[in-house]
Amino acid sequence: MANTINGYQGNSATSVTTSRAQQSQRDNTAATPTGNSESGSNAAEVQITSTASQLASLGQTLSAMPAIDVGRVAKLSQALADGTYTISADKIASGLMQSDHALAQIGI
Repeated sequence: MANTINGYQGNSATSVTTSRAQQSQRDNTAATPTGNSESGSNAAEVQITSTASQLASLGQTLSAMPAIDVGRVAKLSQALADGTYTISADKIASGLMQSDHALAQIGI
């Protein structure tokens, strides 16, 4: 999901400046915008770190790649059709245990 702030689209922004109107009341009424002025004491600049920029670039690269590796699917389908595909119960059990351990680490 990409956000647009001051004309910058999602992951490509390295610096964004926004301005906010001071809210004179503390109740639930909405503040009225004062315009797009980037000068003044209410302006806040957000700096995107190099790590965030790298992650954004990686995200764009991954989103351009197909979700399914068609070549691998064809290879596996052919192996199944030929009867040459072997299933390793040990590999499956090991993968399940690794997944369970990883989920336990993050509290799921």
